[in-house]
Amino acid sequence: MIVDLSRTPPPAPPTCDVCVIGSGPGGATAARLLAEAGRDVVVLEEGPDRTGAELTQRDGEMYDQLYMERGGRATDDLAVAVLQGRALGGGAVINACDVVPIPDGVLAHWRAKHGLAELTPEALAPHLEAALADLSANPIGEHQLNLANRLLRQGASALGLRGEVMRHNRVGCAGLGTCLIGCPANAKRNPRFVAIPAAIAAGARFFVRARAVRIEDGGREIKRVRVRTLDDRGYHERGEWEVRARTVIVAANAVATPQLLLRSGLGNGHVGRHLMLQPQLPVTAMFDERIDAFRGIPQAYAITAGEVEDDPQHGLWGFRIEAIMGTPGISASLLPGGGAEGKRLMGRYAYMASALLLVPDAPSGEVELWGDGRPRIRYTQRPDHKARLRDAVRMAARVYFAAGAREVWVPVSPPIVLRPGDDLSAVDGLDFAPARVPLISAHQQGTVRMAPSAKAGAADPDGRLFGARDVFIFDSSLFPSSASSHTMTPILTMARWLGARLAV
Repeated sequence: MIVDLSRTPPPAPPTCDVCVIGSGPGGATAARLLAEAGRDVVVLEEGPDRTGAELTQRDGEMYDQLYMERGGRATDDLAVAVLQGRALGGGAVINACDVVPIPDGVLAHWRAKHGLAELTPEALAPHLEAALADLSANPIGEHQLNLANRLLRQGASALGLRGEVMRHNRVGCAGLGTCLIGCPANAKRNPRFVAIPAAIAAGARFFVRARAVRIEDGGREIKRVRVRTLDDRGYHERGEWEVRARTVIVAANAVATPQLLLRSGLGNGHVGRHLMLQPQLPVTAMFDERIDAFRGIPQAYAITAGEVEDDPQHGLWGFRIEAIMGTPGISASLLPGGGAEGKRLMGRYAYMASALLLVPDAPSGEVELWGDGRPRIRYTQRPDHKARLRDAVRMAARVYFAAGAREVWVPVSPPIVLRPGDDLSAVDGLDFAPARVPLISAHQQGTVRMAPSAKAGAADPDGRLFGARDVFIFDSSLFPSSASSHTMTPILTMARWLGARLAV
């Protein structure tokens, strides 16, 4: 059952076994496993339910409806755009479908440095296998590689750089290229089409346009989750409701989860701390030939030559370069220039090939609350992160020039334009000052860190929040370091691991 509280009055306040807050890979998976185990489950989602033709492929409409703060969420200094989904199915509705599990080296780092002794590859293997089955994970076929991805691979091969064609969770892809604003072909095998129907079949109830604002009585057997119902556009709070539950699972994302806990006065001093944003920098190459990077799968090939999966100090480290292409709205916002110059650049849209430079970070920020309860995201980009971004820019430029690009644009203010034969010294001066570089965060992690003790983190290895009774965390907030270059598969894997333990 899916109930839209913007259209249907809420029922009498239910009392259930489990209330799940958030319906993405973590929350939907928890709801499924616990409902199938016989629990009475209620799921709250503040976003809408959008599928098929309701995903209109129009930038303004879809960013407005499918993203937190209409796509405008950012750090408090405006240095990093923080992109997060707000829809039934969570961030998997608006991601690029990349299936990248937790590397064994990261798990070894978690065991050695963070005391998570049970998280071995062998212990997680059945849960990873189940997660990959949930996603219908499959390799992207050669026939599905568009020219932009083939050019990135061509340049990497010419330079002898390691790379890979990634796996994805599409089945029946129509090649529309609008993955970042939802798939109207319903080709993404995301929680909306896998875990949520299975949970409903087992009796779970889903309520959309239902914003959880506070968890009351967090130390008692029965918790009360205070809910505000929203209007049909999700702009305004219209009414109040309440769900009572013995167990509460928070899986709202690495910003909204600590926000809710802080509002509720739950957890210890680690809640909201240790934030990782994995800030990414886009670069754009201009070609003389028509690329049409907006057609087909936008993100399929990754250069992994700079990536380290088993750094002793950090786990996942280095950098990774992946092809990407957005729809016209977000593409224009990430190009260096506005006005007449921006118009001129967008006139070359069909001749562009773009890449994202994915650079894992150490914990570098925190989530606090503004006076009205909204999240305040504070983040400091560390010198080592800046240095690795510069290295990634240089590698990306060399790769694109090897593939025949005539220019590579780095969208800083003022812009850096690189051409074949340049010594790339202009990159040395990149200081990444706030609001001068369009850094993007799509893989936030770490704000309710999992640890063996309350001294080291905010939740125990079972996801149970320290200082509360039967309040659990099931999202990327738990990760003590970057789990992977893409978080959908790690979240789903860990939700299966945690859900199996809780369902016993």
